[in-house]
Amino acid sequence: MSENSTPKLSPEIVRKNRRMLLLVLASFIIPFLVGDLAYRLGWYKGGQVNKGQLIDPPTSFTELRARDGAGKSLGSSFAGKTWWLLYVIPADCDTACRNRLFQMRQVDKALGKESERLSQVLVVTTPLSASTEELLKKEFAGFIRIGADASSVDAALMRATPKASQDGQLYIMDPMGWIMLAYAPQKDEKASVVKAEEILKDLRKLLKASRIG
Repeated sequence: MSENSTPKLSPEIVRKNRRMLLLVLASFIIPFLVGDLAYRLGWYKGGQVNKGQLIDPPTSFTELRARDGAGKSLGSSFAGKTWWLLYVIPADCDTACRNRLFQMRQVDKALGKESERLSQVLVVTTPLSASTEELLKKEFAGFIRIGADASSVDAALMRATPKASQDGQLYIMDPMGWIMLAYAPQKDEKASVVKAEEILKDLRKLLKASRIG
């Protein structure tokens, strides 16, 4: 045998190595596939007590037909690598709207180090008033803004509420673009604080169970 020749492995060893490789690959791939299927089929509710309203089956972000500031269509890749708090903001931000925005910020801060796994997005369906623009600029400049038609938002989220473009719901969306939980608005400040705690509990459960985002 020459110095450069490579020893041949027996068929049994080759088969064993292939099995090991498949097992390693499966250990990474299967959790993602199961997680995706769970959200599609609404399995999350099994054995869990959700504080929010479960959207079953979940809605794909693409159904919103959203667009960025330049008018370019946004696909499922927009969700990227984080979880999201998604809010359809009204043109004139009233008390319930302000409570919602502060809720979103409060939840983000309460997550601590885990906050890097969460982002906030405001869906704008109609031009915002000057006072709303000023509020966002002053208090919530870090929130991402995207556009969408009210009719598309209503159609996409009709399983959660009849008029999603007007009803002030807050939604949780996963890193794959599945919108799965909805939370009703509160005009009362104390009730809003309680609701923020419920949103936080649901998010912590999802982040703990998730290998994505």
